[in-house]
Amino acid sequence: MTERLHVVDVETCLGDGICAEVCPENVLELVDEKAGTVMERAQACIGCGQCVAVCPTESLTMPQLEAGGFRTLGKRPFGYDEFYQFLRSRRSVRTFKDRPVEREIVDKILQAASTAPMGFPPHTTEVVVIDSPAEREYLVAELVAHYDSMIKAFSNPLGRAMVRINAGAETYGVLKNHIIETATFSNQLYRRDGVDRYTYDAPVVMIFHADRWGISYEENAHLVCHHAMLAAVSLGLGTTIIGMIPPVVERSADLRARYGIPKSHRVLTSLILGYPKFRYRRGIGRDLAGVAFH
Repeated sequence: MTERLHVVDVETCLGDGICAEVCPENVLELVDEKAGTVMERAQACIGCGQCVAVCPTESLTMPQLEAGGFRTLGKRPFGYDEFYQFLRSRRSVRTFKDRPVEREIVDKILQAASTAPMGFPPHTTEVVVIDSPAEREYLVAELVAHYDSMIKAFSNPLGRAMVRINAGAETYGVLKNHIIETATFSNQLYRRDGVDRYTYDAPVVMIFHADRWGISYEENAHLVCHHAMLAAVSLGLGTTIIGMIPPVVERSADLRARYGIPKSHRVLTSLILGYPKFRYRRGIGRDLAGVAFH
């Protein structure tokens, strides 16, 4: 495999060395003014394809990367001002029209999500898409049952102690100070009025999971989710990242089997989306918690 890590067309190679310079792992070098693999570094190649992407004459290829996966890049279609205004226009949406999201729209969102940066190719992130009302109702019922058990555990000192031991002090603090109150109120509304405060009756729920043995798998999954969120907004949809779904799916053998989530995968984040019921006319300003230059 290493002998064909990089294939160079010596007839068209300019010998400019930019492929070697851009390589983050120093796997390429110039030999007789032509690009070639540094054989003692071959195993360090991460398959990022940057060398192929910068070659001005398309003289360099990598057999393990499909040529069709590379696209000619054009000029940026917008500037910073347009990008910033788009970001400022996004807000969390939890009230949706009773209207399904077309599959072709979902496909576009997933296509955009696949462009998210990853630590090492190929992607380790997978997505479960729930767009059936019946399946969403099943998921919500499972969420209610799970949080019922947690609320019950927190109702007595022994149960709280067991949760603290199993979850750790940091997670226990989040559960105690935020999740239990939210879940109690949500479950009360669900039983009394049939109100769904977990997925908010969103037409589409996306659940992102990734191979826990993959490098940077957590960061990659969150980036994929973020790209999906922005893509949905660009298509006129409203979105919200939901934190109360992933822990339940992660711990539920039934849900993992139902959604085909391998044991080696960790469920990391989820996104609800649909057509907004209301139009927002004002945005909310946000600032970082702090910035320090050194």
